[in-house]
Amino acid sequence: MGVFCSCEKDDELPVIDKAQYTGDSWEGLNSPWVKDADTYNHTTLWSCIYYGSYPTNEVVDRPFTAVDDYALAAGDVILNATLFSRLEQAEWTNDETTLDGTRYRRINASGAVNWATNRAQHYRWADASIYHYFAYVPIRWRILNITGNKALLLADRMPDSHPFHLTDVDISWSDCDLRRWLNSEFFARAFTETERLAVLETEVRNAPNYYFGTTCGPDTRDHVFILSEAEVFSSSLAMDYGFYPGDGTDDPARRFRSTLYAKCRGAWWSPVEGYQGNSFWMMRSSGYTGANVTYVCDFGYLYNRGTVVTCDDAALLPAITIDLSQAPFTVAPSVSSTDIIR
Repeated sequence: MGVFCSCEKDDELPVIDKAQYTGDSWEGLNSPWVKDADTYNHTTLWSCIYYGSYPTNEVVDRPFTAVDDYALAAGDVILNATLFSRLEQAEWTNDETTLDGTRYRRINASGAVNWATNRAQHYRWADASIYHYFAYVPIRWRILNITGNKALLLADRMPDSHPFHLTDVDISWSDCDLRRWLNSEFFARAFTETERLAVLETEVRNAPNYYFGTTCGPDTRDHVFILSEAEVFSSSLAMDYGFYPGDGTDDPARRFRSTLYAKCRGAWWSPVEGYQGNSFWMMRSSGYTGANVTYVCDFGYLYNRGTVVTCDDAALLPAITIDLSQAPFTVAPSVSSTDIIR
C-alpha cells in the first residue's frame, strides 16, 4: 500500500441549510439528503439503484481462508461443492460462462493485478494456477446528483482493482491506463448492450491539484471515470454529493469497502480497529508531482500529496452518469454515512 502523506488546506467552507436535498428528484429517487453538511459531524443519505452487474461473490468447495473474516460481507462467499464442480467442468469463453441463468467469471493469479501467498491484508493465493470462480451480482450505485432525468452514480462497493498507470512516469487522467481500461474492459463487462446505451458521456473536468497546483491534464469526456479532488472535498460540489468539503477530517462518507473479487484481483484491506475491512481508493487528480495520484484512505482521510501512479493495491470506485428515463435500473436500499462508521 502507498505511503500516507497529507497536506491540509482548509479555506472558508461554503454553508448550506442544516438539512436539505442537494439537487433534483426523479420518480421517488433523490439527490443526497445532507444534514449539517459543513461540519465534521455531517450526515448524508443517498438514494441507491442497482444497475449493471459485476463478478463479486466467490464460489468455493471448502471453508474459505483467503481473506480475513472481518473484511468479508454477507454473501461474499458461496460454499457449494456441487456448483464449484459444475464450474470446473463448464465450457468457458474468455473466462466467462453462464449456468442456470447466472453469469460467472473465473480468474487465476495471471489475471490478478498483484498476488501473493501470504501478504498481509491481501488475498492469500494457495496456488497461482488454480482458477477461482465468481458469480456476477447487480452493482449497487449511490446517487450523487440528479439533474432533470440525469443521475450521477458512484459505486457503493469498490468492484475491482487496477493501477492508475502501468509505468512510473508523469501521467494525467486523459492518458492513463486506468481511463482506457474503465471505458473499454470494465464498461463492456459491467453493462449489457442495452444498459450501455443509457450510460451518458460525462464531461470530466480536470482542475489542477488543490494544494500543490500540479496540472491534471485536459478535460475529457468519458462513460466511466473516477472522482476528482473537487468532487470529493475541495468545493461545494463535494458537499452536494454528500462528502465533507474540507480535508482535515476522517469523513465517514468517504469510507468504502471493496468486493471479494476486487480483493482477489489485488485490493488491500485495513486491519485497523474501527476501520477493519475498508479499502483505499484513488481519485483522478494528480498529487504533488505528475507521477503521483491523490487518494482517500481507509479512514476516509484525503491524501492530496498522493501515492505513485503504479500503486497496485488500491481499489476502484467508478462513477457513471445515466439517463434515468432510458436506463433499466432497479431501486435499491438507501445508504447513510452513519452506516459506514466502524
